[in-house]
Amino acid sequence: MKGRSIPENALDFYKPLIEWMGEWVKSSPAKTEFHVHLEYFNTSSSKCLLDLFRKLEPLGDNATVLWHYEADDEDMLEAGEDYEAILSVPFRMVKV
Repeated sequence: MKGRSIPENALDFYKPLIEWMGEWVKSSPAKTEFHVHLEYFNTSSSKCLLDLFRKLEPLGDNATVLWHYEADDEDMLEAGEDYEAILSVPFRMVKV
């Protein structure tokens, strides 16, 4: 996932992706790496992202979120660290 997340209705926008992720997890993949490289996301997107990442929790260590952030963007790094602290999905911070 890459870009800016500022949809007018984040729930409508993210619902198909959240549902797809749920189906993906049901297929019991051996390993999943989910790359996220957002330059900005709004408050309503943050809740949807949390819901999306929660779908990965049943995979345990077989799932990793790779949180890409620009070297000078401390806010985006902190956002990734906040998600990592809340969730039981492994995160890897990737400075670009």
